[in-house]
Amino acid sequence: MRSGAMKLMEKYAVHTCGYCPEVQVGPKGHWVRQCQVYKHQMRDGQHAWQEATVDDLVPPVYVWHVRDLQDGGVLVDSLKRYYGKLPAVMELFAQAGACVGENYAGLMREDVALPELDEEKWVV
Repeated sequence: MRSGAMKLMEKYAVHTCGYCPEVQVGPKGHWVRQCQVYKHQMRDGQHAWQEATVDDLVPPVYVWHVRDLQDGGVLVDSLKRYYGKLPAVMELFAQAGACVGENYAGLMREDVALPELDEEKWVV
């Protein structure tokens, strides 16, 4: 899907509004005043068109990477900054046991030790 969107972006100009999620394929955006995001009254509803990226058309989906749930550990919401994130497809491969690769090693945060629940208040 992303490769198809990249081919589309090579052939046609694609713009997105800097305030709302609207995307315009073709000539630079329209002048219809329908941008209804926060403080749109200051711009009188005018869109702020800018050149789009592939992530604007097909946003990447990241999921939490959890090392081992088989040991009975629970996920704690307040410790979520210690859990790594991976793109959803790569996380599926990682859970199946495939080698994810060096590109995603920093995102997985395998080198970070999770504090125990009673140690959480001492963590900086």
